[in-house]
Amino acid sequence: MKESLENKYLDKTITEEELGKYKKSLWMKKGILSGIYLFMMIFSFIYIKRIGVFFNALGGGGFSFYLVAIVIFYITLSLAFGYFLFQIGYMIYSEIKGLDWVALITKLNIKLDIYSFICKCLSILLFIMIYITTPCTVVGSSMAPTFKDGDRLLCTDLFYTPTRDDIIVFDAKNYTELDSFFIKRTIAIEGDIIKLSGPDMNEVSINNQVYSDISKDEFIRIRKSAGIMDDTETSFLIPSGMQLVMGDNRDNSHDSRKFGLIKNEDVFGRVYMRVFPFTGIHFY
Repeated sequence: MKESLENKYLDKTITEEELGKYKKSLWMKKGILSGIYLFMMIFSFIYIKRIGVFFNALGGGGFSFYLVAIVIFYITLSLAFGYFLFQIGYMIYSEIKGLDWVALITKLNIKLDIYSFICKCLSILLFIMIYITTPCTVVGSSMAPTFKDGDRLLCTDLFYTPTRDDIIVFDAKNYTELDSFFIKRTIAIEGDIIKLSGPDMNEVSINNQVYSDISKDEFIRIRKSAGIMDDTETSFLIPSGMQLVMGDNRDNSHDSRKFGLIKNEDVFGRVYMRVFPFTGIHFY
């Protein structure tokens, strides 16, 4: 088996050419990792609102798995970033002063390898969980039979674009008295036509498809949420940046029929997978 450059350096059998390659590999490794953690630090502070959502909405604002995850994330991220930043700083300083930095960096790599590995794994894993794909739990039966109370889901807002039939998680505090998140299905998006018709003008259709579970009074409520106050308007387009959502369990769902259209900016993410119960694992 070919001996690694690090082992050759430690055994003092490394050649000048190999030492140059070893230094270059250390620069690349430390530079790339420092860049990754710098990006994660900047991203986490730019999107600090996500932490608030993670803590208040998903975690209930108290001690929970989500609070522990946030604390561990910032501790491990800060330790990992500080560790690599120190190494890069020391390497640059040593180069300027003409000092040997390879010995200390190699020693740190060996002594702190396991701790560095744990910090890297935890910080990256929690970064993905908080900012890219977030676990959430179904509470209630408004999405039955698709989801049941207690189902565990994964959602993401990565590359999210409102699409009909999406299952989404959104912040409901602007539409109800509850400071919580709702899970519903997207029924109509911006540009779709909602119309009131029929013999008695009590039949509601969306893009010419009749929805018998939307009443005339609910149509009026939805129309007002779109900013249209003219009672003579029997049809309207869903405005830009808004959508209509309903639960699959139409008879037991607090949705757009009660509070009107929701803003796309309030969508936390699109559900793409059920991970529990294990017998019901499914992609959406």
